Amino acid sequence: MGYFWIFFIIIHVSAKGRYSCGPDGKCFCYSNGEMDCSRTMLPLSYICEHIGNITKQNISTLHVENNDIRVIGAKDLERCERLSSLFLSGNNISKTSNYSFSYFEILEVLDISHNNLRVYVEDGEQIPVFPTSLTTLKLNGNFEPNMTENEAYPNLQYLNQLTELYIDGLKNTFFPKSYRSIKTLKQLELSGLNGYCNLPLVTNRTFENLIYLRELNLSSCNITRIHAGAFQKLSMLQILDLSKNMQLGFRCMRNVSFSLQFTDIQNLNYSQVYTTFGIGTQVQKRDFCFLWNTTLRELSVNSNRLRLFETNALLLLPKTLNIVHMEDNKFTFTPYLLQLGCMSNLTKLYTNRQNSAHKPSLYFQQPENIVPKFDPDVEDCPFMKEDFLRNISESIAGCTYFEPNKPIDFKKNFPKVPKQLKEVHMSDSTLHYNVTTIFIDPPNNNLEYIDLSGNILYSWTKPVGPFPKLKYLDLSRNYGIQVTPTATKNLGSVENFQLFQNFLGLILSDVEEGSHIFDSMINLKVLNLSSNIINDLAPNVFSNLSKLEMLDLSVNNIDTWTADVNNLHNLNYLNLRFNAIHNLPDYLRTKLEDNMKRHRRRFKIDLRNNTITCKCEDKDFLQWMVRYKSNMVSFRDYIFEDSTGKRISADVFIAKVKRLDKECRSYTLVIVLSSVALATFLAILIGGIVYRNRWKLRYLIRLSKLRHFGYRNITDEAENTDYLYDAFISYADENSQFVSDNLVPYLENHGAKLCVHGRDFMPGRNVIDNILHAIRNSKKTVAIISDDFVKSNWCMYEFNMARMDNIYSRDGSNCLVVVMYENIPARHMSNEMLAWIQLNTYLEYTTNNEGEQLFWQSLCEAIVN
Repeated sequence: MGYFWIFFIIIHVSAKGRYSCGPDGKCFCYSNGEMDCSRTMLPLSYICEHIGNITKQNISTLHVENNDIRVIGAKDLERCERLSSLFLSGNNISKTSNYSFSYFEILEVLDISHNNLRVYVEDGEQIPVFPTSLTTLKLNGNFEPNMTENEAYPNLQYLNQLTELYIDGLKNTFFPKSYRSIKTLKQLELSGLNGYCNLPLVTNRTFENLIYLRELNLSSCNITRIHAGAFQKLSMLQILDLSKNMQLGFRCMRNVSFSLQFTDIQNLNYSQVYTTFGIGTQVQKRDFCFLWNTTLRELSVNSNRLRLFETNALLLLPKTLNIVHMEDNKFTFTPYLLQLGCMSNLTKLYTNRQNSAHKPSLYFQQPENIVPKFDPDVEDCPFMKEDFLRNISESIAGCTYFEPNKPIDFKKNFPKVPKQLKEVHMSDSTLHYNVTTIFIDPPNNNLEYIDLSGNILYSWTKPVGPFPKLKYLDLSRNYGIQVTPTATKNLGSVENFQLFQNFLGLILSDVEEGSHIFDSMINLKVLNLSSNIINDLAPNVFSNLSKLEMLDLSVNNIDTWTADVNNLHNLNYLNLRFNAIHNLPDYLRTKLEDNMKRHRRRFKIDLRNNTITCKCEDKDFLQWMVRYKSNMVSFRDYIFEDSTGKRISADVFIAKVKRLDKECRSYTLVIVLSSVALATFLAILIGGIVYRNRWKLRYLIRLSKLRHFGYRNITDEAENTDYLYDAFISYADENSQFVSDNLVPYLENHGAKLCVHGRDFMPGRNVIDNILHAIRNSKKTVAIISDDFVKSNWCMYEFNMARMDNIYSRDGSNCLVVVMYENIPARHMSNEMLAWIQLNTYLEYTTNNEGEQLFWQSLCEAIVN
């Protein structure tokens, strides 16, 4: 039996593709021929000897990083000659034999970076001869900044198959002519992010001998200036990375772009060439001018504190440009926005994180915040002439040209979307708007993907569009409280709609508007409404979504499913995690089963973090859950309870559900329930006696406190004279007689100025606007809590808005006064209301003589004083 388990473990580990191997079993081997002996401190010769003895598997890749190898002897790598990749990084290697790599004939990748090799000493001790089969060589991280000898790049001309070279960048040093013989060298990495790089001045000679180069990475190389001909000899260059040279500045783009005219440039990364806290940057025409004459397809200018473009500067971006990254900048509204249509072939635009806040600690980690000096090496660009710019504008549909020194008529000119634009990414950019009607020009645009998440688009009531090809729309994390059917009428082509983390619960429960919000979105397949404070859903809210496949309603307050699902013929994934669900209706369960049979694929439901109680009234649902437990996402992580409220495991739950048919017919259960009912009745009777006299006790305590301590009004904040009202009265219409006959006369007779919705709301204004106006302009909000109050969606909306206003707008000051007009069971209250009542003092209304007198006195003190 023991051999069986050993065999099982070996098979199980092998199935994952990783198993212990190597000397003393300290290494890990993989099914793809890779052996990892990193951090094992095994001698290199010991590892290679073991590899030479392996007959069942061909080891092609060996990792021995961070093994504290100091010296590689002549025979240390003997018997590793079958390797195609060898990684020796981070070993403090300071010496190697000239014959160390003589055994290799098929080695293609050698990483010997971050050691102590004297690679860059001119006429000094040379590194060993590498195998001529190498295609990738990593020598970066071997330079010593305090080296006193003359610095030089190593002679690698014999590596006639080398395509990728990682090496440290040396100050005032150019690559020698010997590199011209390496015709296969396509990629050169000098980045200071991977090793050492210090190139304050890039001259015309620095790279002139790398004529076959296609990729050049100069990121984080402390560059402060680049000569205009620095890249002119690199005719095959396609990718250039100059990012994270924080003292380079945008003015140097003029010299960079000048030399790129003579290359095959496709991708230019010019991000973070300013310090994070530098002054704002205006992109001028002279900066972009020579780009017009390049083949550039992708441009990155992230984190440059860009604020605006000089008028007509966008006309100078090359026609070949497809992708632009302008993230983490400081853009403001100026006429350049009216010229976006000039980027005629732009397909993807990334402008996320505009106006982002940065950690102040970054200021001390970056170079001195200075304005880079610029001494131009070239004369004025010929493409900047007004006639040339005017001709560009006329050749591109939707590209507006503005005459110099003439006022711009914004009524006749408005932004145009580049015709080929497919993706717009503008998340977390502090856009703070109430969205009104926006016409997208041209109407036959090609937009397919729009991400506006993480902004403050708090209300969207008017149509935006048209979007004939839009598939993905993200409006999540926008503090949105209102979306109307009119707003979504141009979104008929959208298939994926992300609306999570908003405040749409009230509007989605509204029978009139909530039932029609998604009516126009007939092609919707994925809808995310997570974290929207949803208590219930309008019955017909999903009626038109016949193609809907995935619906996410997680992290809400839903306890009962109320939406119609008759037309949800494709629904196969339903996320109800973090709600108060204890049962799903039969019609929803039947629809999911029908969809599974129709499409021959399993439906999935996520009910984690809901409490599932094993009780008779939910027997059908519980048995359905057990029958389809494989369809329940992470079923064993669900919260299960027995009928007494005790937490039970998934296995116990399954066993109890299987016995439900019998137990639900048992007289024992009836006896237990009767005993519980009797005990509950006695508890209520005793509690009622105490409750009946509670006001007398509280009244005596109140009189005692006043007699011994007197009255003193304590407040932490000064009187705010900016409020229009002392209090806004929130109540259900069923309690209007109490409010109008008792509460309002009493408070107003004692000097309070009140706002009452039936009397003081402005006619013709949106109800939501009236509510928010009343709360924000009242010193206090008085909520008359009754059974009718908690059943009213509008009343609960007023309560929640007042609660949010209390937390976020008034620094947690006590501006919400709760009056318990009736005794309401806790199960009728929302989670938010229960939490508020548990943490804050409230007033209880009573008709008891002493209690009523105390109530009116306390309420008046809470509002007027």
